[in-house]
Formats: sequence, structure tokens, C-alpha cells
Amino acid sequence: MAAEAAPTSSQVKTRDLKTWNFDADLQSLQEAYDANSSPISVNFRKLVPLGSGVDRATHLFHSYPAKLLLNIPLFFINCTKYSSPNDVVYDPFSGSGTVLVEALLAGRRAMGADANPLARLIARAKTTHITSDVIAAALDSVLSEIDNARQVPFTTTIKKDIWFSETNVSSLGALLYSIRKNTSGAVLDFLETCFSTCVKKVSVSDPRLSVPVRLKGEALEKHIAGSPDLIEHFTKVVISNCARLNKMPEGCISELHTDARQHHREGELKADLIITSPPYAGAQKYIRASSLSIGWLGMAPANRLRELEKLNIGREHFCKSDYNSENASVALSAEGVLKKIKAVNPLRAHIADTYLREMDDAAEGIVSRLRQNGHLVLVVGDNMICGHNFSTSRFVKEIFTRKGLTTTLELVDDIRSRGLMTKRNKTAGTIEREHVIVFQKR
Repeated sequence: MAAEAAPTSSQVKTRDLKTWNFDADLQSLQEAYDANSSPISVNFRKLVPLGSGVDRATHLFHSYPAKLLLNIPLFFINCTKYSSPNDVVYDPFSGSGTVLVEALLAGRRAMGADANPLARLIARAKTTHITSDVIAAALDSVLSEIDNARQVPFTTTIKKDIWFSETNVSSLGALLYSIRKNTSGAVLDFLETCFSTCVKKVSVSDPRLSVPVRLKGEALEKHIAGSPDLIEHFTKVVISNCARLNKMPEGCISELHTDARQHHREGELKADLIITSPPYAGAQKYIRASSLSIGWLGMAPANRLRELEKLNIGREHFCKSDYNSENASVALSAEGVLKKIKAVNPLRAHIADTYLREMDDAAEGIVSRLRQNGHLVLVVGDNMICGHNFSTSRFVKEIFTRKGLTTTLELVDDIRSRGLMTKRNKTAGTIEREHVIVFQKR
């Protein structure tokens, strides 16, 4: 299914770049779907034989939560039906850049969008080529200029004393000051991403959980005793990520926007292929999961996490006055289940309804950025809310169909530990399967 390819002039030292071709697999899936027009079960881990947690190019730069399984974009980008070299691949909910990385590895141009500034920082760092000698020189300058008398203070997004020892607060502040004093542009993005990778490592947050949860008792004592030296750990991260970046195509760079809801503007590129996994309705706290890094890097408007949360689709925090109004749902097929959920929990119903409304706005922007006859690959799962099945895939499919797209293929894959917060509280339920829906703009 996969064969080694000789390096081209646009590729550097790349032991893990391959020429993939999944046209025959796609044809089999398409024939099965066309035969009965119902979703076809598929296992992308078997279809694209890459092991769990594979260190491919820059995918392991950062432990950003809920990353899309890289096997999915790798499959669709390397089907000639959907894209060719130099085509534009766009991910409107790009997170830390999984789709963008795979697009660049396949010789496509990459474009993304995300409301979380930390996600955009990581995605830029993962998709912007910098030579090893430039990174090495920058690291030497940063380490030689560290001075504990000069520090970047932690912003007031959360209480730093809960999460960091006094020593680590001082070390983090001095390191970040030196990074910002001695670097700029793409190198600054790269080193701030490496800094962000270290933040949670030297905190007292439980490393097993994506959102910050403070360790207690014996676990806390053990964690503190084994906490790494910040500068030593930062140096290792920079060296490892430099080696990963060296596997990306020479000269590669991505284009990033701040919101999936932004419409295409005259003169901007249109996408030949869009691949994306939208956030779920209250299923992953992206901003809370990023809060320690956001606090250090000063990324929250007015230093308030809640202001940043408001920019994200799928958020959970609302005032009671926000969800007392009665409005028809943008997805007619969702009205019945929304009424049932509201009878049990008005807040949870409002979260789900707002999610669909904002996805409707996002769909307008997404469709405007897709060229005629281009394809959209949408990865979305269903879950339970207040004991009721919330068919997110069906509702979002209805939204995109109303925008003029035609469904050409639908696949279903079981979730097998993709970094998603699949287990939620008893009002939000569990996500167990994901639908992969392919649309075309005809």
C-alpha cells in the first residue's frame, strides 16, 4: 500500500516521507456506498498502516488535546480523486495542524483556521521550515542570555501559585524573557511552542489528563521529586523538535486564519480540498486544556480566559439569561431532541443549540472557501446528552446540505483513543464513533 519514494529537490532528510496511493481502497469504499447509500464501516488505522503515536514529521511537536487521527487526512489527501500536488488543502478547525502537516508532506499548499491562539502558534511552528543551524544559533543565544532578574510575568488568567513552585515561576519567566529578547518571527514561534511544551511538564498538573487538574498527596510529592530541570528539558525539546522540523519539505509554510466563520475574500486562494473535524458540543475544553500555556504566553484578551472561550464554537459557559429564549433550530431534524434535552437540563440544551447555530455560521464561511467541484471531508461524532442520542453528524450534514453541498460518501469509524475526551460528565455523554462524510460543491 505504501512504497518508499526517492527524495525530491523540495524534500530534506526525510526518513518518514512516503508516496502513498489509496485510490484502489477509495474505489472499493465508494462502490460499497453507492450500492446502498448507507454509511460504510472502516478502520482507518488498518486502512493507513501507521502505529499509534507514530513520530511522523512534526506531529509530536506538542501534546495539544484531541488531535485528529493523522491516518484520516493522510488517506484523503493522497487520493487523486480529491487533490493533486500544489492544490490547496484547508482545515477550518485546524487545531495544532495535523491536516496542514499532512498536506505539506504530500506536496500540497496548506491553509488553516482556529480560534485558539495557542493552536495557531503550534500549527505555524509545525508547518514553517527553519534550518537546523538557525535554530541552534537561536538556542545558544537564548540560553546564554537567561537572567532571573529579567522575567516575563505570568498573566492573571489563573492563579499561578496553584500550579507552579516559586522556583519554576522564576525559571519560566526568565526563559520566556530571553526567548522574546533574542528571537523573532518564525524562530520565536518555534521556541515559544517548545516553551509551551515544557509548561505543563514543570507544573503540578496531572500529566494523565488533558485539562489541568492539580495532583494531591503522594502523587503530588512523587511528581515534584521527579520534576525535570526546566532549562535541561527545554533544550531537549528544542533539539527533538528541530529534528522533526528537518523532516518537513524545505521552504514549507502554511497560511492561518483566526476563525472558520470568516468568508472568502476576493483575491484569496480557494481550497481544492477541505478536511476538518469540528469541535463537539461541549465535549472538549480546548481553552481550559491550554490555560497554563495561554497564561504564560499572554494570549487571552484582557487576560481573561472567559473572553477567549467566547470565540470558540462548542463552549459550555453561558449566563442563565442567555438560554431562556425560544427559537427554531437551524437544523430542523434537531428540534425534537433539543426539546427533550431542555426538559431535563435547559443549559445543556442551550449549549447544543448554540453549537448548531455557530456551526451554521461556520458552514457559510467554509463553503465560501471551497472551489466549485471541490470536496469537503467532515469528521464528526454523535454523543449522548442528558440520556438522549444527539446525532451531531446528521444535524451538521443537514446544515452543509442546505448550503448547497452534495454527499458523495459516508464512512463510520470507531474511536480508539484519539486523544478525545470521549468520557464526559453524565449530562454530556460519551462519543464512541465518528462519521467521515465527504461532500462535493457541484
